[in-house]
Amino acid sequence: MPRLISRYPDGAIGVALLLMRISYAWIAFPALARLWPTSSSWWLAATVSTVIALAVVTGFGTRMAALLLLSALVADLLTARGEVILFILGSVGGAGALALLGPGAYSIDAHRYGRQVIRLEPRSPDRGSPG
Repeated sequence: MPRLISRYPDGAIGVALLLMRISYAWIAFPALARLWPTSSSWWLAATVSTVIALAVVTGFGTRMAALLLLSALVADLLTARGEVILFILGSVGGAGALALLGPGAYSIDAHRYGRQVIRLEPRSPDRGSPG
């Protein structure tokens, strides 16, 4: 059965995944800022959100960064009140989709682990065969 989607899709799908990664990099900052509401630990939230945002936007460890963002959004969802719940719920769905889809062709992961050709040639009788 042929695969319907490649591991690192390019073209319009790759551009859509790039736009999705950029959008969720911006979402990382307010999502993690809600987890550390005290002003004494703002540097921790800023550092963690910067690392996650850079990983998501560059496509380096995208699936893991999206899972971390997803867990932060779920924690935010448990403490949210009012209309912000709908925004966080939508963000949870998108972060989950990004974790499942992966980074796309326009990412560091695609350049590191991307499309490779592996050629398997049958053994010829003159080269010998095991057994």
